[in-house]
Amino acid sequence: PVEITHGKYVKLLESQNRDVRKAAFEGLYESYGKFKNTLAATYRANVKQAGFFAKARKYESSLKAALAGSHIPVEVYDSLIESVHAHLPALHEYDLYVPMVGEADKKIPYEEAKEIVLNGLAPLGEDYQELLRKGFNEGWIDVYENEGKRSGAYSWGAYGTHPYVLLNYQDNLNNVFTLAHEMGHALHSYHSDETQDYIYAGYKIFVAEVASTCNEALLIRYLLDHSKDDVEKAYLLNYFLEQFRSTLFRQTM
Repeated sequence: PVEITHGKYVKLLESQNRDVRKAAFEGLYESYGKFKNTLAATYRANVKQAGFFAKARKYESSLKAALAGSHIPVEVYDSLIESVHAHLPALHEYDLYVPMVGEADKKIPYEEAKEIVLNGLAPLGEDYQELLRKGFNEGWIDVYENEGKRSGAYSWGAYGTHPYVLLNYQDNLNNVFTLAHEMGHALHSYHSDETQDYIYAGYKIFVAEVASTCNEALLIRYLLDHSKDDVEKAYLLNYFLEQFRSTLFRQTM
């Protein structure tokens, strides 16, 4: 028996054993199913709230209200959704997490992950690396999964303080990329706060993902340049393409 936690879930879905992937998926969503009425009521309340604020602020719809802050036309949003829906059948043909290339993954402890990220982001310069080390060594990051801790990973903070990063680190390649990604957000925020007044320091999601995705692109290039054989290169490329596709898919939902 294996306890299914948010942190372990994706790692289980990467298993080459289909029975493990199936059991992990069904185990997680069976638990969610027990709260379906609560989740539905919460969602309904959120929809009502969005509708109320849109009406109070004289928007034609809650969708236009949601897109207004980033100056995104409704037509662009509708086009993205239509494109995703049109290609869902192809998406449903595959397991999203299990590598198409054979098992080439390895255990990567957190201390090793930090060194990999530092080396991978070396093209950004010594000042950037020094700030990375500062974040790694001075308590910016909550690293490991813990009871009561929320799932996923993110970077957050308040103006006038350094950013904080939440991880639920598992010893695999996926989480090495997550570290690089979230530190991209963190250092973006750090520099923005350092150089901008409070009113201008914030940024929209379309800008935010540039820094984090750039870090991932630099990291995959470093790993490919230092991979030992063709199997490992194929695994890395497969992994990066899957991550990139998943990122695009999430941002259009």
